[in-house]
Amino acid sequence: MALTFAVALWGHATVQFAERWMAYVLAIGFAALLVLLLPGTDTAASGPAPGAAGWSLAFVVALAGPFSYLPMPADYTRYLPARTSLRSLTWAGALGGFTSSVALGAAGAAAATQADLTDAVAGTESLLPGWFKPLFLALVLGGCVTNSIITLYSSSLNLQVLGIPWSRAKTIVISAAVTAAGCLYALFLTDFTTALLSFLSLLVIVFAPWGGVFLADMLLRRCRYDTTALHTGRAGSYWYRGGYHPAGVTALLTGIVFAALTCDSELWTGPLVAPLGGADLSLASSLVAGLVYWALAARTVAPATAPAPNAD
Repeated sequence: MALTFAVALWGHATVQFAERWMAYVLAIGFAALLVLLLPGTDTAASGPAPGAAGWSLAFVVALAGPFSYLPMPADYTRYLPARTSLRSLTWAGALGGFTSSVALGAAGAAAATQADLTDAVAGTESLLPGWFKPLFLALVLGGCVTNSIITLYSSSLNLQVLGIPWSRAKTIVISAAVTAAGCLYALFLTDFTTALLSFLSLLVIVFAPWGGVFLADMLLRRCRYDTTALHTGRAGSYWYRGGYHPAGVTALLTGIVFAALTCDSELWTGPLVAPLGGADLSLASSLVAGLVYWALAARTVAPATAPAPNAD
């Protein structure tokens, strides 16, 4: 928390510097981890077939993380040169996320055939040679810090967007306090992994339909927005009715209701989960919300008349 808070508080340039160099260090370290774990994989290991409920849970767990970042990609683009093309941004983000997720997923699967991963860190550590164990723990810490830095920084900006009349440095104090309280609760009052997965599964209820509306709007507008109007406020073309777009709100609420009815987590189980055989279909709320928005807004939403200066 101290490292995360210090870097995020220092500002944009420090965040960018730390994230860039830690990416190289973590990539090399986790590549070494793969080399140490994969040769010992027990390819004969097997377990019971997961069934529909197991597969749906796996999809929710795998995609809950990316979905939890949906409100923040607009902030991420501030770290990129203005000349960055939409095509390269899309492919870099997709392939980067896919490659790292598959690599770490393979490492986890390989470790799970050799040790008890109820405690993922301790279980994986038991499979490593003694000289690499301190490096492995440093990688775990470095990954947590690197992930948290940009999340905390973005969170402070989100608080400003909500109208809190504080500087970014002061809003970071609020975000850091909430984060610290959550960490202490997860570490000492509950099982961390269970708490994390339950929290992420609940985030999907809101963020999956939010993402569906967002992506549907991007497709309808062909990623062309009037950047001036976006910052104009009440006089801008995106203010709609009192700052709300009826089609967007309707689609979002429809998706949230669908997700709540079909979500299966430790904290909430929707009434439709049992009739569906235990399957969790909350991720499909993104498709439901997107289709509803498309049906309601297709005739009124169109690309900006001229591409925005930084549309690419």
